[in-house]
Amino acid sequence: MSKKKNLANEEWDFSVLEKAPRTLIHRALQWELDRELGSGREPFLKTAECRRALASGKGQGSASGVVELGKASDKTMPFEETHNFRVDWSQPREELIDQFGQWLDTQEKSGRLIRKPTLGKPRQPLTMLRKMSIVRLKANGYSLRSATSNFSDKKRYVESLHKINWTTASREVSNAMTRRRGNLKSLERTMGAKNWKTGVYRGA
Repeated sequence: MSKKKNLANEEWDFSVLEKAPRTLIHRALQWELDRELGSGREPFLKTAECRRALASGKGQGSASGVVELGKASDKTMPFEETHNFRVDWSQPREELIDQFGQWLDTQEKSGRLIRKPTLGKPRQPLTMLRKMSIVRLKANGYSLRSATSNFSDKKRYVESLHKINWTTASREVSNAMTRRRGNLKSLERTMGAKNWKTGVYRGA
């Protein structure tokens, strides 16, 4: 085992998100994956966006509509865009869902839409964040046993990591990063940007 390094709590302890809205958990995971890929951003738990969302109990981001009328100019958060839609409320729910689904399909081709497997199983986005905790603990010289003894004040969260296979966690996070890297390359082409870091995080 390599020499242990100091590791700030916000780098690996995501217990504060355990009861957070799923939208916020997904955003945190996307943010942290991008940090692993070199975004240069601060930990998500330190952002003003995270603090506001946790204080209000609400996540960020929403989407609805059928016919896109174009992008709006409203200021957005990272990963978000503002679009104008026209909705014909005389249509049945099924038709509206189908038409909006078709619009989402076009966004997937551009690299914007993230498929659920990229963020782990649909029911377990927080599990992927826990796996990232394991990766960062291991990278800083901690084993399951040493993490348990060194972070006694984080006992409950560390114990939640006991349920995860520490050997396969690294591989799963690496796979998620590979998929995310492909999405970011598509986004660069779509935005005509030289660097995804400035395009995705322009509002941060």
